[in-house]
Amino acid sequence: MTCQVTARPGVACLVMVEIPLEGLHEPAQARADKVPALRRSMRGGQGNEVGAMGELVAMRYLDLIGIGYRDEGQVNHDLWTAYGTVDVKTKERSVAPRMNYDCTVPDYNGDVQQPDMYLFVSLLSDGSAGCGRFLRGWVLGTISREKFYEDATLWKPGTVDLSNQWSATIVCRNVPVSALRPPKGRV
Repeated sequence: MTCQVTARPGVACLVMVEIPLEGLHEPAQARADKVPALRRSMRGGQGNEVGAMGELVAMRYLDLIGIGYRDEGQVNHDLWTAYGTVDVKTKERSVAPRMNYDCTVPDYNGDVQQPDMYLFVSLLSDGSAGCGRFLRGWVLGTISREKFYEDATLWKPGTVDLSNQWSATIVCRNVPVSALRPPKGRV
């Protein structure tokens, strides 16, 4: 496990932790194959693969830092911990994540998902099909649901983020990776 630690004046240390993917590809594929493509999914079945691998990366991380959890897979959250409910949000990327990259929650999730916090994961992909395409994974950090909605930038379809030329295709909200904090527990 490798860690990138970044400190900014007046801000608590932020930890972006790379989690080894060895042994997770087949379980992630099996997990993804059990779930039908969600009605409003942006990516159909491929989104299930991203989500399944992200959840397994998050669980491996919680195991590594000693935070107990229950894998609940509920509509309104993925995991239960002693610190509250957690929904894992995962992005597939073609490059390793950076502190200025965004973490996203689609607005259609907000009406059904009510977790206490979000845990964000990034997956580096080679662009092929199936869960074997994921080469590396990172836990970027967590943010309470309340803080996320206080700080997030609202994006509507067709608006373009001039900082990275990303064009929103759905209504969603973003916070930068730098707004996240490490999960509670041993880091």
